[in-house]
Amino acid sequence: MYFLTTLACTIITGVLWFFFKDRKSLHLDILTITFGSSTLMWLIDCIFTASEGEPFLSFDDPTDGWIALAAFVGAIFFWIVLSFILNNNKRVEAK
Repeated sequence: MYFLTTLACTIITGVLWFFFKDRKSLHLDILTITFGSSTLMWLIDCIFTASEGEPFLSFDDPTDGWIALAAFVGAIFFWIVLSFILNNNKRVEAK
């Protein structure tokens, strides 16, 4: 479930970045890369669990939803903090 959540977030932010790439202050590229890297991490995890004989995707464990929510919130928090830092540095350099 967490793999599909991060994959959907990667696709959504990738499309948003494509349409709003002229607005550099949004830093949607950072958010897309963050979700993309977490999708890659969960894909590798799914491949290794499938190689151990378990199903590739599992919806049985209720903690998967909490893991997906934590990955989403963590990426959004990372993006907000990094965007604030980068936008603040541009303002300081402009003075």
